Amino acid sequence: MAATPQAAAIESQVSYASELGSLKTAIESAIRLSDQQPHDGLLQIELASLYVERARLTGNYDDYRHAESVLDEQERRMGRSSQASLPRANLHYTLHRLKLASAALDGAPITADKTEVAGLRGDIAFYSGRYKEAENTYRSLVNQVGISSQYIRLALLKSKMGSPGEAAAFLEAAEKRYHGISATRKAWMKLQRGLIALDRGRFDEALAMYNLAADELPGWWLIDEHIAEIKSLRGDKEAAKTLYESVIQRTGAPEYMDALAAIEFNEGNRENARKLILQARAIYEERLARFPEAAAGHALWHFLQDAGNPKRALSLAQQNFNTRPYGDAAIALARAWLLNGKPRQAVSLLERQLSSGWDTAELYWVLGEAWTDLGQQQQADRAKSEARRRNPESETMYSLKALDL
Repeated sequence: MAATPQAAAIESQVSYASELGSLKTAIESAIRLSDQQPHDGLLQIELASLYVERARLTGNYDDYRHAESVLDEQERRMGRSSQASLPRANLHYTLHRLKLASAALDGAPITADKTEVAGLRGDIAFYSGRYKEAENTYRSLVNQVGISSQYIRLALLKSKMGSPGEAAAFLEAAEKRYHGISATRKAWMKLQRGLIALDRGRFDEALAMYNLAADELPGWWLIDEHIAEIKSLRGDKEAAKTLYESVIQRTGAPEYMDALAAIEFNEGNRENARKLILQARAIYEERLARFPEAAAGHALWHFLQDAGNPKRALSLAQQNFNTRPYGDAAIALARAWLLNGKPRQAVSLLERQLSSGWDTAELYWVLGEAWTDLGQQQQADRAKSEARRRNPESETMYSLKALDL
């Protein structure tokens, strides 16, 4: 009996599982071809790129290690190759090694895609705190090339520069200009639109965008964890816990163990919270040993949540900021300074970010907390007023309370 059109459509719908399956097949095929043709450097580069793509989809750090091993093995067999410079730069960038990424780009051949090289240099400038340089690069790419990825870059920058409306418009433009078939890409763009809405305190709009993202790629844990965050912010703790438990079961990611631990702690379930925190910490320690630059920013939030370990939080925050001295890393470092009773350092750091163009509700809120700790209530009220003007839900979202376990 022939399937109905509706059943056929459901069967053919792309999902997280099918995307993951396609990548698994592609990686296995690339491994076979590489084994058959060990001196074909392009096959090694393709294999490394597939590992990175799967790591971004799953959040599994093992694939970053595989990608690095493939490129290292290629270099061992064939010597340093300019062909591998761009993929190696992309891997370094993904792992937050900005100086190494920049050095790898310097070795890219003249035949390398100039648009891709320029875009990556702009990204490095952004995460190095050189916002004007990054914006000039992104605008040039939008005006000269105008493909979807260039609009995305400009959108993400504007979302941190006090222009969330522009950012949302650029993301819509990016969606209209995307003519590919990647369900992951389509879902990711809607997810970014949701994140911009979230930063404005628009929970309903953010949730609507997350649901649209889930329609594009059902089953993607990354969407589910953002939905869980919205549920928690809106007070639906049971729904949030259920989603976080599901995401943890699927990914084993420590970030969501921390999120679930915070809910459990606030509900009085201290023992459950403690177990989750210890489980997450073991994973963070392993990641920090293998990929210190990439793991520092995530592990930092774990230790900011730990009232009993302020010095470790500060050490990681400084490491993270030294690696990527941009706005979000500065805010995290300011939080660590506050946790260690150093509000003056926090104020100085945040005001430097403001003067360089970083403009988010979270920055103003943390600045307000720093002024409060200094006993300067007028400045504190002014900063928190600026935060609420940008995001009426600032207090709910940005008041970080360490857990005393």
